[in-house]
Amino acid sequence: MGKIGRLRYIWVILTIVFVAAGSAAAQAVFCDVDADKVVLRVHVPEGSGYRVWQNTNPMKVIIDLDHELPNLPHTVEFKDAALKAVRASKGPGTIGTRVVMDFNYLMPDIESNLEGEWLTVTVNKLYVESSLITVGHGVRYGHMRKGIAAGPLIINYIEVRYMDPLIEIRSVLSQDQIYGREKVSSMAKRSRAIAAANGLYFASDGRPLGLLAIDGRVISEPYANRTAIGIKPGEIVIDQVGMAGRVKLSDGQEFAVSGLNRPRLTDELIIYTPDYGEDSRTNIYGIDLVVVDGVVTEVLTGKAPIPKNGVVVSGHGAARDFLRQVEIGDRLEVELKLEPDWLEQGFQHIIAGGPRLVKDGQVYITSEQERFQADIAVGRAPRTALGVTADRRLLIVTVNGRQPGVSVGMTLEELAELMIELGAVDAMNLDGGGSTTMVIRDRVLNIPSDGTERPVSNAIVIITPESRE
Repeated sequence: MGKIGRLRYIWVILTIVFVAAGSAAAQAVFCDVDADKVVLRVHVPEGSGYRVWQNTNPMKVIIDLDHELPNLPHTVEFKDAALKAVRASKGPGTIGTRVVMDFNYLMPDIESNLEGEWLTVTVNKLYVESSLITVGHGVRYGHMRKGIAAGPLIINYIEVRYMDPLIEIRSVLSQDQIYGREKVSSMAKRSRAIAAANGLYFASDGRPLGLLAIDGRVISEPYANRTAIGIKPGEIVIDQVGMAGRVKLSDGQEFAVSGLNRPRLTDELIIYTPDYGEDSRTNIYGIDLVVVDGVVTEVLTGKAPIPKNGVVVSGHGAARDFLRQVEIGDRLEVELKLEPDWLEQGFQHIIAGGPRLVKDGQVYITSEQERFQADIAVGRAPRTALGVTADRRLLIVTVNGRQPGVSVGMTLEELAELMIELGAVDAMNLDGGGSTTMVIRDRVLNIPSDGTERPVSNAIVIITPESRE
C-alpha cells in the first residue's frame, strides 16, 4: 500500500450532502492517516461553534460541534498503530455533534486550526519527550518517550563519565559462578552498585554464551568472534574479539584448544578453570588431566576436580588420543590468547554481545558476520545496548518492547540510530527480550517484557563513591 515507512491512506468517514433545493454545499468529516501524523478535517459552517479537547486515559481527541449532523451515530475503525477509530455521534444532551478520535496510546502533540469553514486537527505520531538527571557521581539517568510510525517507545539510558578515577565499571557473574542465574537487581545490590544492566547471552542453565572476563580472568570463550566491550580504568573499547589456544607437551607436540569452561563435545579439547565450578562435569568417554603449576597431578576418565591454582584439560576422541600419552608428573603448557589480546593490554572486564551497531559514528550492523539468527537480527524486541561517545561517556541503553500501546521495541537499525542520536561513535547490542533490565539505586526502571524481572547470567555494574558507602 505504498512505500514502507510512508504508508498513507485517506478515509472518508462521513459525507452528508444538503438536500435543500439549490444547495451545492457539503458537510464532511475526513481523516488522513500517514506514517507521521493523523489529520482530521471537520466542516464547521459559518457562525457555528466548536471545542477541541482531549482525554488521556484512554487517549481520545474530542471535537464538540454546535451544529448537528444527520445519519448518526457513525464509526470507522482503522488498522493503524496509533489511531483505533473515529466516531461521530450526537453531542452531550443530544445537542450538536461529538466527533471522537480513539487512539491506542498517549499522543502528546496535538494541534487544531480553523481556516474558513474547515477545522483541521493534527495529531503528530512522531514525537520525543526526554529528561536527564544526575543520579550519582559522574552518572546521569535519561528517560525518553518517543513516537514512531510503528508505535510508542520507552527508552531508559545511563551516561557514565568513565574517565573519572572514582567510578568503577565492572562485569559481574550471577552467584559468582558459571552455572545458575540471578536478577540484575540482586547483582547490583551485592556489588554495591548505583546502576546496572543485563549483559551477554546465556544458556538455559545460566552458562554465559560468549566472551566474558572478570578481573582479568577469562570466564567463557568467544563465539563467532562476536563484538565485545573491553573495560579498564580510563579506557573502553568496542570491537570483535576471538580467541586461540593450544596445549603443548614437553616433547613439543601441540593440540588446538576447542573451548573454555563449557560442555565438551565430540573430538574437542576443553580447558576448565576454577570459575567453572568444583569439577569438569565431563562423562567417562574422554580423559581429564588435572594440571597444577604446569605439572600433571592426576589422570582421570571424567568429572575431574578443578584445582584452585590450576586447570583441567579434558579431551574426547582425537583430543583424548592426544592426551593419553601424558603421565602424572609430565609438564604440560596451556596457552589461551585473545585476538586482539585485550588482557595483555590491561582490560580487566570484557562483555561480549553483538551484533555491532555503530562504528566510527556510522550505522554498522554485523548480524550476518557474527552469525545471529532472525530472533535477534530481525524485527522489534526489547533491547539492551552499550556505546561510547567521543567525549568519553559510556552509554547503557534499554528499550522496552513487546508491549502494544506502551512500547513496541526497536529493530537493530533503529537501535543503532538511537545510539548515534545519544552521541555514540561505537556501539553494540547485548542480550535483549525478556532479559533487558536496567537498575538504578535498587529500582528496576524499565518494564520487563516477561512482566517481572528475569534472572540472568551476568551484568554490567557501575560503582560510585555514594554506592560504596
